[in-house]
Amino acid sequence: MSDTLLLVVFATHAPFFALRWVRTREPRFAATTVTFALLVATYGVKIAAPDLRIGELPVFHALRVAAWAAATVSLGMLLRHWVLRKRRSHA
Repeated sequence: MSDTLLLVVFATHAPFFALRWVRTREPRFAATTVTFALLVATYGVKIAAPDLRIGELPVFHALRVAAWAAATVSLGMLLRHWVLRKRRSHA
C-alpha cells in the first residue's frame, strides 16, 4: 500500500475518533485519536521530509514506534471495554 494512500486513510479516520472522544469523553477514543494522529504524522513526515532525522534515527521511524505504543494502549482499552460490557450483560 502506498504511503500517500495510508496517509489519506489515517487522516480520514482521525477526525471521526476525535469527535467520538469529544462527545463521549471515553479514554479509549482518546487513545485511538492519538494513534491516528501519530500515524498521520508518521506518513506526513515520511512523504514530506523522509531525510529528517533525530541523530541517526529517521523521524518517521520514531513516530511509527510511538504510534505502535499508542495502538497497543488503544487495543488494550478496547479489549477492557468489551470484557466489562460482556460482564455487565451477564450480571
